[in-house]
Amino acid sequence: MLNALSISLAGGDSKGEVRAERSFERQGFFRAQRIEWDGGSVVAWGCPGQRQVEDCVVQTSSGTACCVGPLWFRGRFGRQALAALLDEVHTTGRLEEGALRGNFALFLNTGEHTWLLNDALGFVRIHASADRCFFSTSWLAACAYLQHVEVDAASAIEYVLVGASHSCQSVARGIDLLPLGHAQDLRRRRTWQRFPDGFALHDPGFASLGAAVEAITEHLRTVSNEVAAAFPGRVNAALSGGFDSRLIVAGLLAAGMQPHLFVYGDADSADVATAKAVAGATGLELEAIDKGVMNHDLPEPDLGSLEQSALFFDGLPNDGIDDPGADRRTRLQQTAGGCIALNGGGGEIFRNFFHLPDRAFSARDIVRAFYRGFSRGAFRESNGLANYEARLAASIRDIVGMSPSGNERRARAQVELLYPLFRCHYWMGVNNSVAVRHGYYATPLVDLASVRLALRVPLRWKNAGALESRLVAALHPAIAAQPSAYGFRLDVGPGWRARLAEWAACARPVRLRPLINAARRSLRNVRVAPALLQRYRTLLPGEWRMDSLLDLTQLADDRALARALAVEVVWRRIL
Repeated sequence: MLNALSISLAGGDSKGEVRAERSFERQGFFRAQRIEWDGGSVVAWGCPGQRQVEDCVVQTSSGTACCVGPLWFRGRFGRQALAALLDEVHTTGRLEEGALRGNFALFLNTGEHTWLLNDALGFVRIHASADRCFFSTSWLAACAYLQHVEVDAASAIEYVLVGASHSCQSVARGIDLLPLGHAQDLRRRRTWQRFPDGFALHDPGFASLGAAVEAITEHLRTVSNEVAAAFPGRVNAALSGGFDSRLIVAGLLAAGMQPHLFVYGDADSADVATAKAVAGATGLELEAIDKGVMNHDLPEPDLGSLEQSALFFDGLPNDGIDDPGADRRTRLQQTAGGCIALNGGGGEIFRNFFHLPDRAFSARDIVRAFYRGFSRGAFRESNGLANYEARLAASIRDIVGMSPSGNERRARAQVELLYPLFRCHYWMGVNNSVAVRHGYYATPLVDLASVRLALRVPLRWKNAGALESRLVAALHPAIAAQPSAYGFRLDVGPGWRARLAEWAACARPVRLRPLINAARRSLRNVRVAPALLQRYRTLLPGEWRMDSLLDLTQLADDRALARALAVEVVWRRIL
């Protein structure tokens, strides 16, 4: 497969293109192919571990196409999918969104149309330079194109506090994301909206829970069958004690696959115990991976190791770059030999992710309910918290078309859309984009079709995991009969305790949730470890770029501190 793309348009900075190519090489990529067209050029990049895997580059009489990440079109995969897509776009001049599936970034040139786009939910990120003459799936390469980049303060604050910048502006000023649901018309040098009527189809809600289960499982069977056909005997699937990973495994088993399973955790963890029970019920191979043990046997990262980690993760991953090696090693293991790694991320579309009752909410309500897991004292400026909340609320309104009025509330269905279009697009998209840099990776539970199906399900059926329990049981009763991390078997579904816990979680007033979070942090003594902060300061002495924006001693946890470290390492050692 291909692991990265870069597109240079005529009239761009030729020296910047050279800098970007050097950045790719420094990140460990090799140039797999260069494609020239009358408006510019495309470079397809691979990583050494994928040399023996089929390249996703196709040139036919209809044009040229190449992609990063797994792509299915009308049931076909890889080169066959790209060839069929080229022919259809060349003939009709349009893109059939419902026929596309996967996590990918795609370059498509039919002569009349030259497009750059990603999957509908933007899980493989495309970065654009300020002059709109350079595009890349690598943020570091896009930064290198500009040569000198400054930290965008608001975006950096969001990255450190909540794991990703939640807007089209990246942490590097002058590097933006391709907007959600848009394609870049490279020939005409403009973007166009792929979903002018929105992501929802406005279909009526399901008449019964049984009808919802039947429709959704039919889609999941199709997805699982496509994976099975594209990767026979080469599927690695994560498994834990929760709903989502088991739903993926149920779909694969229903498709006749025998996936290799892996679970992260120590020998005494509930996830490992539950995964062993599930695997034992089906005779599947399970590998238990204790990252803590792996890292214990590895040296503590020095500055050079942190730099290599930043290069591996394209700079700014969700959890920062303080990885002794277990995270990188396991990612490479799961996609070695042309295997695809599947993850249950996004499966919360079938549950009540935000734990909010079934009524209307404002954008500011969502920010306070979910994006306030830190102390007000973390901000250096007195108006820092207000600016942070206002910026996130504005981004939320942009995503679902809310009014700029802070008092306007939106129906619960629009709040449900915020999980895939806002939370998943910005936060999960970071991890997915990192993953496809090193092999085939997908989060098959959340795509355009599944989001549209989930929107038709009343919230009361999603609460406490009732719907998702039914989905697992419908696909594979044997693994639904095993215990879960929620205290009930999925073939039985949530009992009164689980439903009461869901009700209590939803009943918490939105305005009080930041205070509830603060009380929990205080009771659990959750804070940055002083020894860790001292180690980081010793490695990188002097004032950090985040010091003028955030009080690092007031961050919520060590992961937030590791993200501040990532910003500093990237700017000092790479950019």
